[in-house]
Amino acid sequence: MTRQLELSREQYGVLWKYVIDEDISDIDCIGHEIWVTKGLGQRVKVQDELQEEFLAAFCQKLATMQKRNFNPAMPLLEAETNTLRISVIHESISQGGRSISIRKSLPKQRFTRQSAINDGYATKEILDFLEGCVKAHFTFVICGNPGSGKTECAKYLASTIGECERVITVEDNLEWHLKKIHPRADVVELKVAASEDEGFSYRDAIKASLRQNPKWLMLSEARGREARSLMEAWSTGICGITTLHTDDVRKIPERIFNMIGNVYDGERMEQQFYSDVDIGIMIGFAKNTRGRVYRRIEQVCYFDEATRRAVMLVEDGKEFLERLPNEVERKIDKAKA
Repeated sequence: MTRQLELSREQYGVLWKYVIDEDISDIDCIGHEIWVTKGLGQRVKVQDELQEEFLAAFCQKLATMQKRNFNPAMPLLEAETNTLRISVIHESISQGGRSISIRKSLPKQRFTRQSAINDGYATKEILDFLEGCVKAHFTFVICGNPGSGKTECAKYLASTIGECERVITVEDNLEWHLKKIHPRADVVELKVAASEDEGFSYRDAIKASLRQNPKWLMLSEARGREARSLMEAWSTGICGITTLHTDDVRKIPERIFNMIGNVYDGERMEQQFYSDVDIGIMIGFAKNTRGRVYRRIEQVCYFDEATRRAVMLVEDGKEFLERLPNEVERKIDKAKA
């Protein structure tokens, strides 16, 4: 089980200035190289380099604090702090040298509505639509590749939920920090074990959440069989948000069916998915005229229950390729009234 830990400034060494820089979301090291991801997705290699002595001492400290060995026989080392997830792969596996990945999850919202528009993350029309869907109590699945910024998109959507609507978040690594970001909101944050064998699991938390009077149930990332419990919870009328790894909103249903893993129950689960999941969002990357890479909302779809298909509303960052279904417009208009 991953243990909570804290490291000192000296133990982070040359990485410290990148750890405390709130504009940096990810720090990735391979061998002596250090790469950082800034803002809405700009990734750069910095001039600083890691020294062998630092790498050995840093990894040894992590291993000691985790009460783990780190060697060719046990080549993966993982740790977490209140705001960081750290993963290290041994050089016996990582051919370019020891690989370190540090993912930040700060108790802050990285962008506002206006900065998202200014930076090309989304158009005003796309944000108007998504905020309307939140007010209409739709359910969202946000997808994208690792590091695309799915969590930040979820944080933004959560920021538009009414303060009096109870939100329960379920995470094995605390990344959303919604109570700290929105201290006046009615938020319950549950931290669970990553594995069912290690204690209070995702499925335990989802089941317990139903007795806590939630309006929103938010799962940090759907990875496995807990997806069935989440779908069953949403079928009670609770709305929610979750994230998962896939590169197209049209693949979301199949991805969830594969996680549930019951081929004999496929027809019922497909019907339940299109009944209870409303909006798919894919976060991707684009390049501006100066060659700068940045994150943006690449796709948005509505999962239509009648036709059981993804109705594409946004493609390549451009909005509303198809007219909104009447039912969607009706629900959004009703929520605005």
